[in-house]
Amino acid sequence: MKLFKRIKALSEPYNDRLNSKAQQHFFRDALATPRNRNDLTVSQTQHAIFSYLPSWVNGLMNIRNKVVAVFGFEVGRSHKTPHSDELGIGDEAGFLTVIEKHSDEIISIADDKHMTFYLSVAFVGDDVVVSSLVNQKTMIGRIYVNSILPFHYFIARMVINNAIKAGRI
Repeated sequence: MKLFKRIKALSEPYNDRLNSKAQQHFFRDALATPRNRNDLTVSQTQHAIFSYLPSWVNGLMNIRNKVVAVFGFEVGRSHKTPHSDELGIGDEAGFLTVIEKHSDEIISIADDKHMTFYLSVAFVGDDVVVSSLVNQKTMIGRIYVNSILPFHYFIARMVINNAIKAGRI
């Protein structure tokens, strides 16, 4: 029995605008789910997925922030609440800042000395594709990414699944 039946991991991430941002050491993944809310923009879809994190995820992020701050990771921006569900370039949501906005895709970034994290939410046909790219700048960044991958895989699917179940996407 598959836990997240409506979410499909793409074996090769969608050919989105993140591909051009990949550097030497990077991690990529992408998850796709059918789009049930055709009335939403990509910005509203990103907001509908990521603005409703379960409290246990926020708790884990608080613990993570305390631990990784010791290693020089940026941690102070984890709770920025956007002013609107229609994000624009430069708007901050959670720990991310929007850097690109197109009719079919929105890209956000978080950057520090160890890694650069990108998030893409894109419309591909009838699907929403959520894709991440992490450029790992240092050995600490590579160790960190490899150590959190099991959490990333589960939490990303859980957050998207919660948005599906709540009818937000």
